[in-house]
Amino acid sequence: MKRSVPSVKAAIYLWFQGVLGSKSWGEENMLMAQKVFLHDKNRGYFEHVLATAIDNYKDVKEQEVRERIEESEQRYPFELQPEQFYNEYTDEIVKAKKYAYDPCYLNVDRSKPEREFESFLNDNASKIDWWWKNGENKQDYFGIKYEYVGGIYTFYPDYLVKLADGRIGLFEVKDSGDRDGKTYTKAKAEALQKYIADQKNKKLFGGIVIERNRAWHINDKATYDWEKCERDDWSEWNTLNL
Repeated sequence: MKRSVPSVKAAIYLWFQGVLGSKSWGEENMLMAQKVFLHDKNRGYFEHVLATAIDNYKDVKEQEVRERIEESEQRYPFELQPEQFYNEYTDEIVKAKKYAYDPCYLNVDRSKPEREFESFLNDNASKIDWWWKNGENKQDYFGIKYEYVGGIYTFYPDYLVKLADGRIGLFEVKDSGDRDGKTYTKAKAEALQKYIADQKNKKLFGGIVIERNRAWHINDKATYDWEKCERDDWSEWNTLNL
C-alpha cells in the first residue's frame, strides 16, 4: 500500500481541482483540500470511498502481479554448469558422497540445519545419483519466482537432488523454530508447489524440509500452514524417505 500513497494523493488533489473548477493549483488550494479531507464530518465518507476503491482494484492488482511473474519466469530448461567455480575465502572443501561436482566446495556460512541435511544426504547416498547445493542471485542457479506483499522475488531452493529411481527433489531447509514460517517461507513453499504442479512431471517433487525428533520431515502441501506447527500440530508433515 505504501507505494500507492503518492498516486492516491495525486488523484485526490486532481479530484478537488476538478470539483472546484480551479485552473491553477497552488499551496493554498492544497491546504484547503487537506482541511476538507481531514474534517471529522468528512473523513468517514472519504474512508469509505478509498476502501471501496482498494477493494475494487484488488483483483486487478493480483492479475497484474501474476502476469509480471509469468513474464519474468525462467523459460529455459535448467541445467548444471559443466564446472563450478569456488571462492577460497568464502567456500570450504567438504567430504560429500554423490555431490554433483568433485571436489565439493560449499559456502562456509551454511546454516546448522543445512549442514545436518547434507549429512542426511550422505547417509542416503546409495539412493542418490547426485545432489547439489543451490546458490542465489545468479542465472547459473535454479530460481522460482514468487509474489510477496505485492512484490516479485526469486526463491532459490537450497538443494536439488537427483535420486537413483529417477525422481528429482527440490528442498528448502528450515529450522523447526522458523521465524518466517507465516511470511516468506509460506510464500516460497506455495510457489514451489505451484511450480512443481505446473511442470506436470510426476518424477519432480519437493517442499520445505525440517528435522524433528532425529528424522527429516517434508511439507508438500499446496497451502502452507505454519500456524499449525506453532500449535505443535505437525500433521501436514510426512517423513522424508528418499
